[in-house]
Amino acid sequence: MSRESLRILLADPQTASRHALQVQLEDAGFCVDTAASGSDVILVCDIDPPDILILDVHLPDMDGFEVCEYVRHETRDLDLTVIILTEPTDEMTRTYLGQMVDYAGGDYFLARPCDSKLLIQLIDDLRNERDKADECCRGGFPTRVVWPTTRSPSFASIC
Repeated sequence: MSRESLRILLADPQTASRHALQVQLEDAGFCVDTAASGSDVILVCDIDPPDILILDVHLPDMDGFEVCEYVRHETRDLDLTVIILTEPTDEMTRTYLGQMVDYAGGDYFLARPCDSKLLIQLIDDLRNERDKADECCRGGFPTRVVWPTTRSPSFASIC
């Protein structure tokens, strides 16, 4: 599978950061759609779910964790990989971000500020895992791949 055939939905309420990351991902060869609110994400995921959802927690109309939980449990799209991308603004969020992502049904999280090259590497690894699954005739997009585990403190500290 090529980068162009991998569909990414990027949800970020900040226009400048959303556009900057969209440009970086598109320059890397990915097909990227954007959303500025949780309701937009839910609408897109209900109609035509992407392969990967990159979701900021601080959306204007609803919490990104709520959006993730809805997408996970209501759309029943088992092939969707959810990457939570956020800047932990308080001590509680910084301390419990991994558990919060797990509870909401997210697969990975990256704390901002984060090098976009790390995100692109993660997406490439997910794409490679999908290619391997397709070769084995199992189909489906992996939602829990081995590299890199989001629960690894060393991974979270890289960002």
